[in-house]
Amino acid sequence: MEEIYKPKNTKIISVKDALLEYQSELLPAGLTTVPTSEGDIAAAMSFNGSEHQFNDLLQSVDLDRNLSNIKDFRITNFHPARLQNVMKPVEITEKALRFNCVQNAIKITGRLRKNLDCRIRYNKHKYTFIPRREETDLYPFSEMVLEIRFYEPFKYKTGVRLGHPKFHQEFYVLGSQTLTELRDKIYCQCDLGPFYDISANPHAAEAVEPKSADAADPGFFFIHDTFYNDMRKPANMDYSEVIQTWAKRQKSIGELKTKLMEEAKFEDLQFRLGYPQVYQHHGNCEHIFVISNCRLLASSDLLVRRRYPILNSYAFPRSIPCNICGHCEANFIVKNSDQHIFDPAYVCQVCYESYHYRDGVKIGQFEAFRFLGTKIAVKDDDVEMDVRL
Repeated sequence: MEEIYKPKNTKIISVKDALLEYQSELLPAGLTTVPTSEGDIAAAMSFNGSEHQFNDLLQSVDLDRNLSNIKDFRITNFHPARLQNVMKPVEITEKALRFNCVQNAIKITGRLRKNLDCRIRYNKHKYTFIPRREETDLYPFSEMVLEIRFYEPFKYKTGVRLGHPKFHQEFYVLGSQTLTELRDKIYCQCDLGPFYDISANPHAAEAVEPKSADAADPGFFFIHDTFYNDMRKPANMDYSEVIQTWAKRQKSIGELKTKLMEEAKFEDLQFRLGYPQVYQHHGNCEHIFVISNCRLLASSDLLVRRRYPILNSYAFPRSIPCNICGHCEANFIVKNSDQHIFDPAYVCQVCYESYHYRDGVKIGQFEAFRFLGTKIAVKDDDVEMDVRL
């Protein structure tokens, strides 16, 4: 795959090997856990002096106090949801000064400015807050934490740019967890389907039968060179089989492997940081995702195993207005219509019934599907929403 999409980061990370390497560097010979308190540090050093002498030793190796300089640049932590607009004066040409709007703007503000951060959209994210009530059962530096960012599906056609990936959800997962534990936490509107054409009966959307527990729910993660298929249910199928058949005919694609998603753990993975991977389910619903970070579990992390995978952030819920009235939120998607100028068209309940039906009878040719909106649902009752803007 690297021959098609050239990786910028050539280093391949093995999660299990990275954990053993970090632990060997952090743990001196004879220690089983990483020292966290000052008493643990003194015991690990076999320090025999007094408490006063040990405090003097700690102060002598204080990085902020002894290795700082007044000329050092001040480091500000980047938080995408707390960006402040940076204003910069704009040079005004003589031709522009002839316009009354420019003259009035100068009178009001004193000078024209432009916003340097107007293209940044990170402030459209929300962050979750998880109350820390239970007793901890994880220990710092005992696990690897992977930060995984998922993106919304988008239209793509070779040679034509129809869309671009938009951030959807970010999860924190433990290295000892299986890939199916993450899949069960991912929210996608397709999970509420399948969606059928209801143009013959506009009220059929309210009579959708619930899925049975044994209903097929296939899907796979493609990470590095391996398909991880979810085969937990007997009715599930191997989505990757047709892809591998196609890949064998391609000279630029190497050998692709197949494993069970329910048996694979994140600590067994190999991948490149920031390299796009694929999550596919419900036929052709594809989500690009990247593993943006792989680090040791820290004391500042949530140390409760059952809370993982953790939904850390998600895209700001947005509504799509009706293409007809422009005021109400869309409830239906209309496709292949001989009356709309948009295809697909998003319409609200009132406009849908009044524009497409007369006395309850369908007018014209079109297909209609129930639209559930773009709001996200969190699959964890313990998670609270927290807007940090």
